[in-house]
Amino acid sequence: MKKTLLYLTCVLAVVFSACDNMSTKTEATHNEASEATADTAVAFENENSPDSAADGSIVDVDASGDADWNNVDMNLPNVDWPEFKGSDVEVRGNNRYSVYSVGEDVLFDTDKAEIRKGAEENLRKISSSIAQRHKDGQVRVYGYTDAQGSAGYNKDLAEKRAEAVKNWLQKNGNIAASRISVHPVGEAKPTASNETAKGRQQNRRVEIVVRNS
Repeated sequence: MKKTLLYLTCVLAVVFSACDNMSTKTEATHNEASEATADTAVAFENENSPDSAADGSIVDVDASGDADWNNVDMNLPNVDWPEFKGSDVEVRGNNRYSVYSVGEDVLFDTDKAEIRKGAEENLRKISSSIAQRHKDGQVRVYGYTDAQGSAGYNKDLAEKRAEAVKNWLQKNGNIAASRISVHPVGEAKPTASNETAKGRQQNRRVEIVVRNS
């Protein structure tokens, strides 16, 4: 009888221990799954957030919370505006947005963020066009680089250059500071291959995007 009770006691102890281990494992598994789900959500949010520094995408809302910027297509068709005939400015647009694109070699010296004197005529034409065609539309200045050098350096250079263009437009183009924002993209959104000198030159650019008011 004593042996039977001892045997039953051992069996129960083993069963309770197994249940406890299973509960512990289940809880740990649940926690891991929850953490994985949370991490996945964060990764998904970062991947899809247009404001993500990692992918350099367009910010989807402006300071007023307007989400229209999320629908900007930077690859709009070219437009032929007479004010830019013979200039170094390429203009693309539709009935909602206009994109003024200027090469880095036009605006800046290599690895510099100070606007060249020779570039000011192009910026004057852009600011005059904005005043004529867009009135009070919001203005965003995007800075792009090629992929040479580190991503961090390129992002920093893109920001300094975009900031320099913003300051010029504000000071000399009579565009209110409240209308202009800076969006450094760096190397994240190439328009051409970084494997060739010609492609890298195309990637080094500043694009001024204006929303029709």
